[in-house]
Amino acid sequence: MEIQSQMTKNVGIISFTGKMLGDPADSKLFEARLNELIKQGIRRVILDLNNVQRINSTGLAILITATTLCSQSSEEKVALVGINDFIQGALTLTRLSQFFDYYEKIDDVKIKLEA
Repeated sequence: MEIQSQMTKNVGIISFTGKMLGDPADSKLFEARLNELIKQGIRRVILDLNNVQRINSTGLAILITATTLCSQSSEEKVALVGINDFIQGALTLTRLSQFFDYYEKIDDVKIKLEA
């Protein structure tokens, strides 16, 4: 799994590329990328899953880590972009879908979060 991070204004974007999100090494790399953003004062995060086909329980834990570290209030949610039916099903089945906002494109959520 390749995990890239970038910043635009006050928003951090973490992009995942690979077949399955959830290898234990993914967790460490993701936390390192997320902590880099947090050290720079970023609390609004977009997780781009456009290039991920599947997710397992470790991958779901990675998403929960983002909400735990970034959400300062119950109204603030981590934004997920480009999730497919498999990932949506996993989030719904585990009842984790309530903790995220969903968008089709990064530009849709960037406009909202950068305001």
